[in-house]
Amino acid sequence: MTTTAKAKARRHPRGGSRWTRSDEAMFRACVDQLSFERRGEIDALSRKLMRQERAILAVRAKTISNGPTAKADAQAVL
Repeated sequence: MTTTAKAKARRHPRGGSRWTRSDEAMFRACVDQLSFERRGEIDALSRKLMRQERAILAVRAKTISNGPTAKADAQAVL
């Protein structure tokens, strides 16, 4: 989306970057547009990640509080 023919045509010595401020602005605009369009999916994935992190913390807390034998039991459940 952001690599234009103009950007591809630029040449820099020693293989330097061809990225300019206008390329950065175009890239940011595309990222913002995609983030806005997919905000529902991003929110759902964020909520899922938070649930998974809470579950991991709960398993770790249970493992630590129950001693070394509970660790093997927790790993078997996972």
